[in-house]
Amino acid sequence: MWKKFPHFLGGRAAGLLVLPILSLALLFGASAAKANTGLTIQPVKASHTINPGETVSGVISLTNASEDDARIEVTVEDFIPAAGSGLQFVGRAEGLTTVRDWIAIGEKDSFVFKKGESRAIPYTIKAPADAEPGSHFGVAFFKASNLLETGQLKISTRVGMLIFVTVPGSNLQKGKILNFTGPKFVQKGPVDFKIKFENTGTVHFEPKGIITLANMLGKKVGEIPVSGQVVLPRGVRDLTAQWDIKGLLIGRYAAELKIIDGEGNELTASGLAFYAFPVWYILGFIALVIVLFFGFKFLRRKIKFSVSINK
Repeated sequence: MWKKFPHFLGGRAAGLLVLPILSLALLFGASAAKANTGLTIQPVKASHTINPGETVSGVISLTNASEDDARIEVTVEDFIPAAGSGLQFVGRAEGLTTVRDWIAIGEKDSFVFKKGESRAIPYTIKAPADAEPGSHFGVAFFKASNLLETGQLKISTRVGMLIFVTVPGSNLQKGKILNFTGPKFVQKGPVDFKIKFENTGTVHFEPKGIITLANMLGKKVGEIPVSGQVVLPRGVRDLTAQWDIKGLLIGRYAAELKIIDGEGNELTASGLAFYAFPVWYILGFIALVIVLFFGFKFLRRKIKFSVSINK
């Protein structure tokens, strides 16, 4: 594993910028990122598998949704996985070549972005002939500074797209489920589940699986896909899944999780159970019964029925 990430051994870690977990979640899970200037970017992550010497390309959609024109500066940096689920932006990672050297963004390093303007910005990634097998990580940053009438610049901010590059070869895509949790009690859907997953391999990958749900009679009542969330090497990440059920839930339900790691291994977790008790429906039903009961008694007191028989 250290061969894949030689820069982990260097002494530069003390000066690295660690991305907060909140920012990481936004970068991985959102469909678009938005800065204070109104700059938006799509997608927020891109994954490519490239053989040594090959080239791939893609497009980044950038929009200036603010009220002002902005000057955009484009940079590419390397990042490395931090302990847990964080990132460390390192500018340039140690090594002869890094993914920063492989990526070209558009044609200009800076440009003026008119308010309301949108651009499709092309990018290319070319892996060198001696690219080392395994995962390589970069980020394309777009730094926006609003232009003032005086020609000076306001405080700037930036958004970025994470870039994951895998070079095939001697690498390992393995992981394990550390925990599988869900609610103990629900009144109605949706029902949220959380999976704590650890990447024990040497490259990033996206674990995929399914949660199967059964009711108290053992009948399958739903399936929830688990996918779309990248886990970095040595990283531990909380994956999420939601049972978006609309109908009435009542009784005991069982949830079973199965995940396939990058090596094709089927990973299972201890099943969990939760109980659905629609309190408001039941209280409403009880209230209706009480109203009908006392209403019937009231009517019996106030209304007398008589039967006359004519002879």
